[in-house]
Amino acid sequence: MRRIATVVTGLLAAGAATVILTTGTAQALTTDATQLGSVHLTRTDAAGNTTSADLSCTAVQSGAGLTVTGTGTVADPTAACNELAGVNGDFAKLLVHPTWLPTAQQAPVTATAQGNWGATAVTWSHTYANGSTLTKYTGDVFGF
Repeated sequence: MRRIATVVTGLLAAGAATVILTTGTAQALTTDATQLGSVHLTRTDAAGNTTSADLSCTAVQSGAGLTVTGTGTVADPTAACNELAGVNGDFAKLLVHPTWLPTAQQAPVTATAQGNWGATAVTWSHTYANGSTLTKYTGDVFGF
């Protein structure tokens, strides 16, 4: 969590867009929200079948601390956003489950991501030996 806080703090300090939200009626609570990134994800299996999903990640710094949340069509957008925030949106650095031993089955799957993380454009693609290896590296990001 400390690594995610450092990444998001860096984005906030870099001048990322901020939105002021107020809640409550008697006493307003001010929270700064920062759009971390938004990506379109695809997964293509060896037979050429392609599935896709979208993911948008936001960080909110409040008196209670830092919260990373996600929206989109992946199975668990908030978990996926936390995994990406941990590597500052660098898909090549993802290794979510380092101790997992994936199956040896050869059933290649290609994962791609296009969009942005902060002010940086994201264009990434990698072919994994199988879906088990894809999950080892990317966790919830390609869970759709």
